[in-house]
Amino acid sequence: MASSVPKRTDSDQPAADSETRPETNPTSTDRVTDGPSDPVVDSAPDPFDPESLRFSQDFASSIGVKKVLTTVPCRKPNKHEFVRVRIGDEWRLETGVFEDKLNQEDYLVERSLWAELAGEIVPVCLFLATNRQCDVFFWRVKLPGADGRTNTWNDSHLAAARLAESFWIRMAANTTAGLYDTFKATGELAPPEWPTLSFHDILKLSFRERFIQHIDHPVLRALRGEV
Repeated sequence: MASSVPKRTDSDQPAADSETRPETNPTSTDRVTDGPSDPVVDSAPDPFDPESLRFSQDFASSIGVKKVLTTVPCRKPNKHEFVRVRIGDEWRLETGVFEDKLNQEDYLVERSLWAELAGEIVPVCLFLATNRQCDVFFWRVKLPGADGRTNTWNDSHLAAARLAESFWIRMAANTTAGLYDTFKATGELAPPEWPTLSFHDILKLSFRERFIQHIDHPVLRALRGEV
């Protein structure tokens, strides 16, 4: 018996819509913006920012640098520097020095030679001092001689060194009055920084090349006209 179900023909299939296309996302070039875009802000730090390049107050410690004391001059302060003196008798030396006036240098002299160099030995006090740049030096101040005589230059010089034990001071010569004027710092300056070396080691650094220990020292031979 023949099937009664009619056959489906191609005409019965739904026709494809030739106008239909798959939906796609628009590309960046297809997007339309409402107006100009905001400027791009660079959040990276500026390597030329002065504040990032400026020295800090603790510059030396921040990079692990420590000042090494290799030489210690013997001099008096210049008129523009503020200085301090280290407190304590263990940080000064009253002794006799030989003044080489030709080369503007002071020499320590061994005690056994003092009598032979009578008239050439100058009594002084060597104060351990420093300035605001932490430059350590021996501040050499003349003391009264064996006769006890002194003058206003030496008296005012010694008074300035004593005052520097407690205050930052500077000293300038007053040729009209024949003495040294002393000026105290008006600001609240930081306390002085001192080396960790002993007084003995600092003295050795200062005079290792300027210590007269025998009568045939070149400086004394030159004084006698032998060289």
